[in-house]
Amino acid sequence: SDIFYPSWFGGVWKVNSVTTDVEAPCGLSLFGGNATYQAALKEIGPENALKYESRFVQDKDGQVIADREFNVKSIVKVAMGPNSVVDVPLATPNKFCCLLSPAGSPSMMTADLIVLARRQEKVDDRKFDCSEVVRQIISPVGKTPGAPKRSSLLKEIETTSLYTSISPTEVSCRQRSATFLLPSQDDPMAYKAWEYARGRPIDVRFYDVTYTKK
Repeated sequence: SDIFYPSWFGGVWKVNSVTTDVEAPCGLSLFGGNATYQAALKEIGPENALKYESRFVQDKDGQVIADREFNVKSIVKVAMGPNSVVDVPLATPNKFCCLLSPAGSPSMMTADLIVLARRQEKVDDRKFDCSEVVRQIISPVGKTPGAPKRSSLLKEIETTSLYTSISPTEVSCRQRSATFLLPSQDDPMAYKAWEYARGRPIDVRFYDVTYTKK
């Protein structure tokens, strides 16, 4: 299965994503520390908007779906550098895998995105809501000489998007992204952090996203 978008979503869009708020429901420690939180706050505002392209295509049954490989590559290249996506060995509706080499990073990493749940609702002819829960597994590739072994980083991310068709060439979206910890059997500190969170998100961000048709 997949998220099936309204017909007016088909095509290629210029996307302008503005962070409007950042919350740390479990405190700054679980968010990643004060420095990480302050860096996230600096992303708020239109002057720090993330600009990329997004594409929606028809599947074999004529239903409009997101071109996941195109869209992920587009976002990652803007966020991590133009040469950050090394390879995409798998891109399906329920699992996406890629090899990344972020600009400025000494090593590469693999990112596995596994969809656990999704919902969608056509509110009316102009409004469409959807959400996805994705398990994100980030694993280091290789080992830097002299550096301690790094374990994989596991999180679950719930993204909820409320879309409104403004015109045939413009769509607005109010988006919420919530990050949850997962228990780790290999890292006692990570397990304690998961226990402390008690199912609450550790990182919640809100965005105003505008799609303009190319």
